[in-house]
Amino acid sequence: MSNRTAVATTPKTLTYGFMFISVLALALNLRAAASSIGPLLAEIGDGMQFGGGALGFLTSLPGLIFGVLGLLAVRIGKRFGISATLLLSALAIVFGIGLRAWVDNSWLFLILSIIGLTGIAIANVLMPAWIKIHGRQHTVKLMTVYSVCVVAAGAIGAAFTAPAAQVFSAWFSPDIGWRTALTLWAVLAIIPAALWFVVTKRIGYDYPPTPSHATPTTRIFRSPAAWAMMAFFSLQSTQVYVQFGWLPQIYRDAGVSANESGLLLSVTAGIGVVGSLIMPTVVDRSKRLWVWPVVFGVFSAIGYLGLFLWPAEGRWLWSLLLGVGGMAFATAICLIPARSVDHDITARLSGFVQPVGYILAGVGPLLVGVLYTANNTWTTTLVFLFVLAILMALAGALAARDVNVDDQLQPHNPGN
Repeated sequence: MSNRTAVATTPKTLTYGFMFISVLALALNLRAAASSIGPLLAEIGDGMQFGGGALGFLTSLPGLIFGVLGLLAVRIGKRFGISATLLLSALAIVFGIGLRAWVDNSWLFLILSIIGLTGIAIANVLMPAWIKIHGRQHTVKLMTVYSVCVVAAGAIGAAFTAPAAQVFSAWFSPDIGWRTALTLWAVLAIIPAALWFVVTKRIGYDYPPTPSHATPTTRIFRSPAAWAMMAFFSLQSTQVYVQFGWLPQIYRDAGVSANESGLLLSVTAGIGVVGSLIMPTVVDRSKRLWVWPVVFGVFSAIGYLGLFLWPAEGRWLWSLLLGVGGMAFATAICLIPARSVDHDITARLSGFVQPVGYILAGVGPLLVGVLYTANNTWTTTLVFLFVLAILMALAGALAARDVNVDDQLQPHNPGN
């Protein structure tokens, strides 16, 4: 990787089958660390002696870290190469998520969580760029695999963490149970770490050079489309991470068991898998793409209204509706390569849309924790989420317009 002036081409020995497996393995580790917290929030609070404010901060960490550290992802990728940086991301997940549950100091628990989430944050930003560079005619398929696995990981983490904790608690002790359950997701991250070691060794340095026709006015914030995409991404991400952190607790406070609450969250996250299967193709081919974000926002708003009126009675219906609304994630993530041409612009667009979106999203779970502690009711939270769903529909309609970020960055066409 000593030659930083040229991008290594994808070697023939790195088959597309191996690329698919590598993308799949890493993507499966980019949400479970976040979605596994919600079902065990009470146990973590007791074990680490976290109060309501600290738990709110813990649930907000994924969004905040994904945002703040994601801002540095492009620079790190440019320094080491995208493939090598993705390898480092996998190693950070193994280390941070693997050790955090076994410490007794609450601050050390948070620090190790930050290390693991840093790996996830950087991978979130750079994976779409990596796919754009190396995917070629398989770009849409690889984006489909990526978005499906990211959403599936959220569902798997939500569904299996609480039952796994109960099994380990029966075998050992309740304190060992929840700690072991959280550690499982770090063990799984060893697989992508090994795969991306091979990818990095075969590809070498692969950050795209600045295109020769680049102009001085290529700052991403000059693009109205980039701002719309960032708003859409931030609004959907806020809802996702509030759901990961607090939706099981909303159900538990309504009288639903811990296991069923985790399963309800997994249904909400799992329906997003359907969106991840179809939305990359829809984004690539649809002539009226703006309709889809509007539908997702309306379904989400109805789901929150149902949680306010009949949280336990209609719990499966609300989970289904929120799941359909969660299909906005696949739409938002696929817009990044779909609305850019140059690989460098794709990387920087991803480095603008996702980090800024996640920073804003990180405030949501923290705010929910503060509101819940102050009011001891979910009313304000659900009204807040209802408003976000409506705003997401509007921002998504703007983000889905058939425009090109590259064109908006040209001096002769600064806007659209």
